[in-house]
Amino acid sequence: MNVFEKLNEARLRFQNANVKKSGHNNFAGYTYYELADILPVINKLAKELKFSCVVNFTKELATLDFVDLEKTEDKITFTSPMASATLKGCHEVQNMGASETYLKRYLYQNCFEIVEADALDATMNPNPQQVLQQQRRQIQNHNQVNSQNYNQNYRSYSQK
Repeated sequence: MNVFEKLNEARLRFQNANVKKSGHNNFAGYTYYELADILPVINKLAKELKFSCVVNFTKELATLDFVDLEKTEDKITFTSPMASATLKGCHEVQNMGASETYLKRYLYQNCFEIVEADALDATMNPNPQQVLQQQRRQIQNHNQVNSQNYNQNYRSYSQK
């Protein structure tokens, strides 16, 4: 498999892993993926498919490199501009850590196309339960389509 095939396979396997969200925003009443929810699954997939993800931060940019371990010069890079967090009661280093943690989670979500309901809707819509139910249906439909695509791709690969 080339690096793009490995990424596609990893995305499909992640989506079929039925990862549960453990993060909870009490203010807006929504759940979200923590790094602790997604990294164990991604690390297992990395070992099986022989890839590695490397995250780096500069003053301007956060990057995640998806690297093919069988051909290390082959990689796919995902980027995000750096942003800062300002958490109550925290000092500068804690805010930097929060920024890096958030960005790292978003980079992994981007790389592996991890879909979440939009938390902004939950905080702005007067009926957030209805919005969340609709978004859950959309995610379930998305996951069903991805599962069907995975099965088709698997049959195609296994016939080669």
